Amino acid sequence: MTLTEPGTESTLIWLLLALIGLLALILPGLLQNRLQREKRQFRAFFEQAMVGMARSTIDRRWIEVNPALCRILGYSQDFLTQCDWITLTHPEDREHNLQLLNAALAGERDEILLEKRFLRPDGSIVFVNLAARAVRLNNGQVDYFTVVIEDITQRQLAERQFANQVNRSLALIELPQQAETLNEEEFMLQALERAESLTASQIALLHVVNDGGNQILLKACSRKTPESYRSNPAGPWNDVASTASPLLINAFADEELPTLHRLVSVPVIENQHVRMIFSVANRREDYDHYDVETVQLLANETWRIVRRQRADRDLRLAMQVVNASPVVCFRWAASNGWPVIFVSENVSQWGYKPEQLQSGQPDFASIVHPDDLVRVGDEVMRHTAAGASGYEQEYRLITADHRVIWVVDRTKVTRDAHGLPVFYDGVLTDITERKEQQLLIADNLAHQQQLNKRLEDANNQLLQSEKMASIGQLAAGIAHELNNPIGFVHSNLGTLSGYVDDLMTILDAYADAAARQGENCPNLKAIEQLREERDFDFLRDDIFKLLAESKDGLGRVRKIVQDLKTFARVGEQEWQEADLHQGLDSTLNIVWNELKYKCQVVKEYDEIPPVFCLISQLNQVFMNLLVNAGHAIENKGTITIRTRRLDTDRVCIEIADTGKGIPPENLRRIFEPFFTTKPVGQGTGLGLSVSYNIVQRHQGQLSVDSEPGHGTTFRITLPIHPDTSAAQEKKP
Repeated sequence: MTLTEPGTESTLIWLLLALIGLLALILPGLLQNRLQREKRQFRAFFEQAMVGMARSTIDRRWIEVNPALCRILGYSQDFLTQCDWITLTHPEDREHNLQLLNAALAGERDEILLEKRFLRPDGSIVFVNLAARAVRLNNGQVDYFTVVIEDITQRQLAERQFANQVNRSLALIELPQQAETLNEEEFMLQALERAESLTASQIALLHVVNDGGNQILLKACSRKTPESYRSNPAGPWNDVASTASPLLINAFADEELPTLHRLVSVPVIENQHVRMIFSVANRREDYDHYDVETVQLLANETWRIVRRQRADRDLRLAMQVVNASPVVCFRWAASNGWPVIFVSENVSQWGYKPEQLQSGQPDFASIVHPDDLVRVGDEVMRHTAAGASGYEQEYRLITADHRVIWVVDRTKVTRDAHGLPVFYDGVLTDITERKEQQLLIADNLAHQQQLNKRLEDANNQLLQSEKMASIGQLAAGIAHELNNPIGFVHSNLGTLSGYVDDLMTILDAYADAAARQGENCPNLKAIEQLREERDFDFLRDDIFKLLAESKDGLGRVRKIVQDLKTFARVGEQEWQEADLHQGLDSTLNIVWNELKYKCQVVKEYDEIPPVFCLISQLNQVFMNLLVNAGHAIENKGTITIRTRRLDTDRVCIEIADTGKGIPPENLRRIFEPFFTTKPVGQGTGLGLSVSYNIVQRHQGQLSVDSEPGHGTTFRITLPIHPDTSAAQEKKP
């Protein structure tokens, strides 16, 4: 029948309809099974996830929450699915959260990403990363939200503590600078408000104590401090004055100060007397000892600066009695060379005599530090041209005995009737100590940051070392467990070999006996036929080969196990002499599975003596370098291991590959912690960093030469007899 014959078209149509019907019956079941399977998989992921997961309605109620979210927030599933989650949100975060929610409901966005705070049942705060996505109906309206919540509380607290330390250090550095432009009252207010800001307080008070210690006077308070505290001198700060000790209260109750809830109050003591009391109060959260320390540091620095300001003020007033003042007073003419007209006698503290300076021996410009001279001259000209009546500068002077000191120069410009400068009258105050303190604080801050970085690096390297120690312990345990079965299998193979020899001897004896009987042996032909069918001669020859191959394979297994034990060296943390060739060979055997498919390994071992070292740590270095060399070879290549003796007390180990090499821009960073050029998930960036530190601990050097496209050579130089006491000091 052809397609043009009658009935063909109708038959095809019926077949097609039957096929469609069959699919209509089968597909729903298949789809339903697939949906059920995917639903079970999602439910398992939802229930076992380490992060919080939920679905939320558009009216801010959770449809369902997973156990992780309950753990993060501290509430039961029943409670969370019955409450409005905005009530659990920190009050300061609610408005922003609602803005994002409303934007999603209005169709302006589908995704909500934010950091926010939730309140736990005990009142504590949990910081989270929240990611939500709107699931919409066909009409575009939001059906519900899927929500993922990650707890970042510990990270936030650590970042906040570090930021607080930095802000506190910056405040201590900036206070002296701010004091130069503010009077005493303004500076005290500035210091109070800085303390109020650093401690997140609502109240800040500064009281001074008279010389007799029997009167406390409110000297300054922050702008946010309520009026009731300004007019009421009584308070818990009186106890601070009497005890001369800091006060920390997180549950204060007093009828005279009903609005005071939390307080930190510290004394400033000078010559065993309380001179000032610095207080902050009413933070929303409890104060701790770090807040006490912060307030104490600011109070001490404030008092030091206030004292200095008062001294400066007294010195300015005492300028009328020039020579009685420690401040050097001067007058120089507004003409070329800045000729000195007058200078006070106390300039002798810097090794100069007034008559020398007045005669220009040396002139004023010569005693200004060369690095500051141009700046000082430019600033004087700028202030003069601007018509300023006075100015202030800080610069360095060179004394007659070639010491460098810092001075603050406060100068008044005397002008003629036409406004032209005639004289510059000023005072010079030695601020070397203050500058040194500022530099010391800045250096301490930089040093603290460096220590934090070193601590983080050491911690990461310690984790890596502990991980390697755990792997080594596991490897040693496995090797130990394998030794027993390997031993008795090896013994049994030897015994079996002897048994087979005996059996063959017996069979030969039977064969000889049968042959001697000849026709008298009725089964001789049957035996001969059976021997030919079973290929007895081949079996006899091959069975001994099989036993020999089994012994050889078992020997290789025993060698691998021994290399595992040699590589792990669990518990060997003592310095001892070790054969580096044995360490290289055992490590190579361990990583051989990583290399054997694409690498040819060439050993060029020279004669080297045993090295006093921690061999387990050096094995870790060898492993890192060999694995990296294997990774650098993409298809086929060669890894060459060379050893040689450099001199009487040094050996050198080189591991070279013919891989792709290292780009020059990465070469100087390869020993940095966490730096890696491998894809995400294929490297931690700690291998070379840990290796570098291990070699340094052995008082050696780890260097690298690389040419892109031609390969890389890592070179380890080690002393044969290192100073182990110095090595212990380098231990992280």
